[in-house]
Amino acid sequence: RSQQLLEMVGLSQANTRAVGEFSKGMQRRIGLAQALINDPDLIILDEPTAGLDPLGCREVKDVILALARRGKTIILTSHLLSDVEDVCDRVVIYYGGRIQAMGTLNELLSKPDTLRITCPVLSRATTERVLQIIREEAGADRVRLDNPTQNLESYFLDVVEKARRRFDTTSGATSGNKMAEYLSADAGAAPAETHKTLERLLAAAPESVPVSPAATPVSGNVDLGKLSALTAQPTPPPPASSSEASSTPALSPEETAQANAKLSSLLRKPEA
Repeated sequence: RSQQLLEMVGLSQANTRAVGEFSKGMQRRIGLAQALINDPDLIILDEPTAGLDPLGCREVKDVILALARRGKTIILTSHLLSDVEDVCDRVVIYYGGRIQAMGTLNELLSKPDTLRITCPVLSRATTERVLQIIREEAGADRVRLDNPTQNLESYFLDVVEKARRRFDTTSGATSGNKMAEYLSADAGAAPAETHKTLERLLAAAPESVPVSPAATPVSGNVDLGKLSALTAQPTPPPPASSSEASSTPALSPEETAQANAKLSSLLRKPEA
């Protein structure tokens, strides 16, 4: 899995370098690989594209989308709203420590009182006829005609893809890598039932939770004896018995006064 993940995040060329030598973007890539090593059902990502170049950003988002198609639950926090818009299906907006808005992207971003019509380029005469009909219905001041545009990320990726064909491979992080085999094994078919991890976590907890390792369901080859020993509370030492406590002889008042006098002389303080 380690080799598959290094290939997936574009770090197979740097697999002999220490992580401390990585740039911030490369550290983001290796952090994503670390998060996926156990193929978890719930993945929490904090600013996963911070410090990444546009190619890295696109690849991280593609990985997130691929994991979501497999039924994974991904919780993503980010200040890069364009990234959130590209990968999230539900959004929560916080301000002042409180939830200010939440819902699906379509619920939050759509403008129900406006309609957009997209069509191929028409002849001038046809365009004028169509505009005339729409202006009569909606009003001339509410109709706008322009050409659709793509976002800068799409344009950048297209330019880089053309340029890559003319250059050799890089010794740093690469792009255009395939998904790790163990992560994409079920990607061809939609999961029978999407994992409702958040719903399970938010479900009402039972009144009593078993704490004994023997009563707790454990999957895999787990030595319950060792687990019990590791989780057991340390046993406090037994209190000293009266015979042990009395084994140390008590000082007489005269001996106590002599000890105090010697201590005062050592500290160079006058005796009380």
